[in-house]
Amino acid sequence: MNKLLLCNFSRMKKDIVLWLISAVVFIIGVSDAVGSFWQNSLIENAEQKATINSILFDNLPFFAVITAMFSALYIGKEYGFGTIRNKLVAGHTRGRIYLSNYIAAVTGSLIIYCSMLAGILSVGIPLLGGWKGRAGTLFLYIFIGAASLMATAAVLTMLSMLSANRAVTAVLAIVLGLVLIISASIMYNSLAQPEMTSDMAMTLDGIKMLEPKPNPFYIGGTRRRIYEFLLQFLPAGQGILIANNEITVPVLNLVCSCIITVFFNVCGVLVFRKKDIK
Repeated sequence: MNKLLLCNFSRMKKDIVLWLISAVVFIIGVSDAVGSFWQNSLIENAEQKATINSILFDNLPFFAVITAMFSALYIGKEYGFGTIRNKLVAGHTRGRIYLSNYIAAVTGSLIIYCSMLAGILSVGIPLLGGWKGRAGTLFLYIFIGAASLMATAAVLTMLSMLSANRAVTAVLAIVLGLVLIISASIMYNSLAQPEMTSDMAMTLDGIKMLEPKPNPFYIGGTRRRIYEFLLQFLPAGQGILIANNEITVPVLNLVCSCIITVFFNVCGVLVFRKKDIK
């Protein structure tokens, strides 16, 4: 296992995709901080101004796609260059090969994640000030975000390890990431709908608010509880909650990420053991 990990980490040092993505998210983080500072100069109300708290995790929901790009392309090389076959010939077990690639996918995802945080913090703190609130909350959010990336990497590693076609794997992984983000966004926006809504009407005395009436887009009952649970459960949903500073049950988020990680890794190893490696 140690030799497999050393081999993967050696590859990662030279992986152009990893460092290119890391550089891009770092620049995006810097631009977010600078853009927020510029917008703050145009806003008079202090309560409406952006802070580190409001922008630090803004890009986290999109990591489902970012992780998909790296994992699919990195693991896809294992098939494209015949590396997996060579590792099997060298006597490594399929389970260790699978887990070593998962660890590599997680490591790369966390490097990209840290690059994003570093970009925002390095410029955001001088321009917008430090984190407002308990430092423990900041570290908890960072940890939950990292755990959600580990869960996402588990899903994408299984997809990448079971598909020998690198191009197809990359497309499927990115599509899956987009589906997760869009689904989580739809659920979050649906839950944000108010139960009652009021229309406006023009009168001789000006604009008046009409009597409140039930909002047809409001979701209640069992469907609402299902949406709330899925947002807490899915990695993309957790990313949206972290971005909006709405984590209410951190233990549940961590447990859900662990369940996803273990489930997909176990399933992936079991299926990979029976896969025909050409």
